[in-house]
Amino acid sequence: MSHSSDWNVEKRHMHEQLLQLEEIRSHHVEQYMLMHDIEHKRLEQLLDQYIRHIKSLLALHEPPSQQHVLLHHMIEIEYVDDGFIDQYCIVLPHEANPEQGKISLLSPVGRQLLLTSLHSELDLETPAGTVRIRIVSIQQAAA
Repeated sequence: MSHSSDWNVEKRHMHEQLLQLEEIRSHHVEQYMLMHDIEHKRLEQLLDQYIRHIKSLLALHEPPSQQHVLLHHMIEIEYVDDGFIDQYCIVLPHEANPEQGKISLLSPVGRQLLLTSLHSELDLETPAGTVRIRIVSIQQAAA
């Protein structure tokens, strides 16, 4: 498949995501997250930011020069302290399966990884504590 065809396929996936996210944003946030008002507001802001990002990508004719973690992208992260590599896929809440590395975008870890750029480092807050990670690769997950 050509580079242009790959981008068109990815744009179709993003358009589908956008429709699903707008539905979650407008009607279902409360059923996924029972949280304090400030946490609820942060989640709404993240969804709004993601929706704006997807809309800006859909307007492009070519893939962007900087990759970011999006829904249904397989990401490899490296734990900076020991070099261990792990793989995750950020998914919609009903698709989450942590045992398979599928993390909901509404989960605390998913919210931190979403929209992170390729090769960036961040302190990831996990239930086991804070770990320094680097995003080493981002790819569209197999359908």
